Amino acid sequence: MNSEKIEVHGNSAIKCLVAALGIGLFGGQALAMNVLLCNDDSIAAANIRALKSKLVAAGHSVAIAAPVDNQSGSGGALAFLRPIGALTGNERASKLFGMKAGQPGIGTDPSDADVHYVNGSPVAACLYGLDVLAPQKWGGNPDLVISGPNEGNNIGVLNVSSGTYNNIVYAIARGIPAIAFSDARATPLVSWDAALPATHHSYQVASVAMRLIDALVAKKQVAGGKLLPTGMGLNVNIPEVSSGSPADLPFRITKIGFSSNYMPAFYEKLSDSAIAASAGANVALPGISITPGGSKLPTGVVLPKDESPVAESNVVAQKNAITVTPVEVMPEARRVYEEALRLKLEGVAQ
Repeated sequence: MNSEKIEVHGNSAIKCLVAALGIGLFGGQALAMNVLLCNDDSIAAANIRALKSKLVAAGHSVAIAAPVDNQSGSGGALAFLRPIGALTGNERASKLFGMKAGQPGIGTDPSDADVHYVNGSPVAACLYGLDVLAPQKWGGNPDLVISGPNEGNNIGVLNVSSGTYNNIVYAIARGIPAIAFSDARATPLVSWDAALPATHHSYQVASVAMRLIDALVAKKQVAGGKLLPTGMGLNVNIPEVSSGSPADLPFRITKIGFSSNYMPAFYEKLSDSAIAASAGANVALPGISITPGGSKLPTGVVLPKDESPVAESNVVAQKNAITVTPVEVMPEARRVYEEALRLKLEGVAQ
């Protein structure tokens, strides 16, 4: 995304978002919408189920299309021309919901016909939702695609590797309003249980999403009757809070930035990475990990520091606001870089 547009141009799309977030943050009755939920944590994740329940309670028609297994870190993987195979019975959702080995690679949760699984990548599941499920259920595109809420923040360059984020890229490219929600709490992955109390953290995260959606619906007229301007989506990150609920935090409009605290790096020994160790990969084998602040970096690696006060990572680190970043489909360079390239290629390129 050309994040400088937020600071330089002050265009009408951003003004629409500012107006929506600054006015009308209420839990009032929203116009009913058809909402497709996707994620990369699987249909077994508590966060996506809690959000579904709140959306349905608010009067929206909701369907889930998500991987049958946890696919965190899959990015925009598509697996072109690879048929979707049958279940093995070892998937996260299979173990929780009694799905058996040999069942089709696409199907539904036996207890909820609106929860659809795909034995593939997050984007494969989301595309199934857009191209098969939505036309069957609603006769066309959904009014809104929500990816997440993810278990763990998706910030800075890490978004490139995020299935949660890449899901909304494909929706935005089709002109469908889309929002990626990510929450700071990452481990352990919380599995869905209908008995989870209303005070559970997954419901608090869902309340954040509902507050933002209500705000956007309340100001639809600012964007010409649209939930979001065509070609724009939102990347939302919820910080860890020391006390109270994340639903009590204000929203702050940010930019993606590059975030040295969330850059992936290659480790000769994963055991040297604090986050790898906390995730159970405390092994003396090579692999890739991310580098949150204070972690030991691989020998000789120096990462640049993102100094922008409105970069997602820096706002999340302050733990006093929920970041809302307007995003586009492709990360085109700023105009100043285009002009520099023209000078470099003068006489070579038009």
